[in-house]
Amino acid sequence: MTLRRTLTMSCRPKVGVLLCAVVLIFLVQKTIYFTWEGHIRHEEHLRQLEKDKSLAKIKRISSNFASFQRKYTFQSKHFTDQAKDDAVSFTRNLPNISNKTKSDLKERTPEELNSRDSYRYYISDTVRDDLQDVYVNLHKYEYTLNNKYACNGNVLAVILVNSAPDKPSERMQIRNTWGSVRFHSGATVVTLFAIAQTEDDKLQSHIESESKQYVDIIQGNFLDSYRNLTYKTVMGLDWVHKFCNHTKFVLKVDDDTLIDTYHLVDYLLQRSPDGDIEDFLYCSTFRNQGPIRRSDDKWFVPMTEYPYSKYPPYCEGFAYIMSYDVSKKLYEATETVKIYWIDDVYLTGLAAIQARITHTNMESGHSYKLLDTDNLSKIVQSSLFLLAKYDSMRPNWDRAWDDIKSLHKK
Repeated sequence: MTLRRTLTMSCRPKVGVLLCAVVLIFLVQKTIYFTWEGHIRHEEHLRQLEKDKSLAKIKRISSNFASFQRKYTFQSKHFTDQAKDDAVSFTRNLPNISNKTKSDLKERTPEELNSRDSYRYYISDTVRDDLQDVYVNLHKYEYTLNNKYACNGNVLAVILVNSAPDKPSERMQIRNTWGSVRFHSGATVVTLFAIAQTEDDKLQSHIESESKQYVDIIQGNFLDSYRNLTYKTVMGLDWVHKFCNHTKFVLKVDDDTLIDTYHLVDYLLQRSPDGDIEDFLYCSTFRNQGPIRRSDDKWFVPMTEYPYSKYPPYCEGFAYIMSYDVSKKLYEATETVKIYWIDDVYLTGLAAIQARITHTNMESGHSYKLLDTDNLSKIVQSSLFLLAKYDSMRPNWDRAWDDIKSLHKK
């Protein structure tokens, strides 16, 4: 009896210690769990606050661009409604490409050739033999210079600048100004220069050195010329869909266009905060235009090449913005639309018809203004795109960019 009591009394402290240890471990685990859960909730709260703060900043910055934020005027609404009406007309008789030959096509009457929608015959008169262009229809691009990793990571927009081999100073000016903005409002922008081949070996060597230094040139395997502009523009889409198909937006611009990159990013984030925008082809739209028949003009188009009197609605080439899905649809449409050498007419006009894409006309303030010396600071405050259309305007480029940077430091 004495032995049992002795053993019981000696075990009780050990059991008590064990129970205390179990309770302590339980309490510590609960504390850790609730602390960690609270930490996660706190992090989520901070992320939401940061997102709200970012969106508020976008709205605040954009409010400084009153002309950018105007609702469409009656005229703009008319253009939008007209685009929808045109879309119905465009897509009624999409061409059925078969094995028919040129001899199977009927001759177009003068009334058809001169009609308001005469451009539709350019597509409907297409035969299989018209769709054998190596680059535009068959997409057999090879890249002398590729830089295929230039678009790694999460990308809001890739900007493709159509440039010429002999324009290194223009490319450098873009790199030193609007092309230097790679991150803004939490978003990434990638700027690349699309060029083609040169027959000048010395110049090609300089281009290769330039590409190695800046990692921002893609060069196709065709000769650089006005007549090959469509090759270059479609090549840009080819590159995007091979090496940057995770981007939200694609821009095509010319190398004489200065962009307020800060406001561009803010505008794109407003249009698509979650990156889910579709069917967006945003540009200053030409309507009811036709080919130039003056033989002394560099854009001269003979009747034998394009006998129709009108072009479809198409984007002015200084700059246009596409959601990724639109860039993909246009790229795929080029397989079934015969080549036309004026790239803006071809891609955003003829291919857009085939892809059943309509244009969203640019709001007031977004279409370009010239880089005039007079009132340059005022022009900067009300423009998204500025154009150095003439060489005399190029010296204003850096000054305008300084004004843009000052504007966004507020």
